[in-house]
Amino acid sequence: MTAPANLPSLFGRFTAILQDHENLGTTLKQLRAMCLSLETLQFLPATFAPRDLLEGLRADLSGHFAAEEADAYFGTIALEAPLLATRIGQLKNEHTAMLSAAASLCRVAADAGRAAELCEATRRLIAELEQHERAESLLLRELFASGS
Repeated sequence: MTAPANLPSLFGRFTAILQDHENLGTTLKQLRAMCLSLETLQFLPATFAPRDLLEGLRADLSGHFAAEEADAYFGTIALEAPLLATRIGQLKNEHTAMLSAAASLCRVAADAGRAAELCEATRRLIAELEQHERAESLLLRELFASGS
């Protein structure tokens, strides 16, 4: 495990990533509300404009995933617990797939006639993101447990 003098910066990085997860959670709530409005044919507030929300999600995910994949985060985890390296690779592959899905959603959002398809695909991506976050949390728990 990292020497105690290095722990604050390591924990600081983890805290920053967790803050990103909270911000993404807010966006996911907005996407759920967008889908509900589209499906029930209710008025769609400007804050739930599909294209804008999905472009924002794509940009947020891109930055968030880049931060996780940096040497200062996943790299540190792999150094501290080499047995987790395979799982880190799987998480990185999921990042690539989810970014591709977000880009695809942005294209679908440009066509108002594809609202049902947009909602179904958006909910699928939300579920994947939530599962992915649980897998990352488990990875961190295992990292900290291995240092005990």
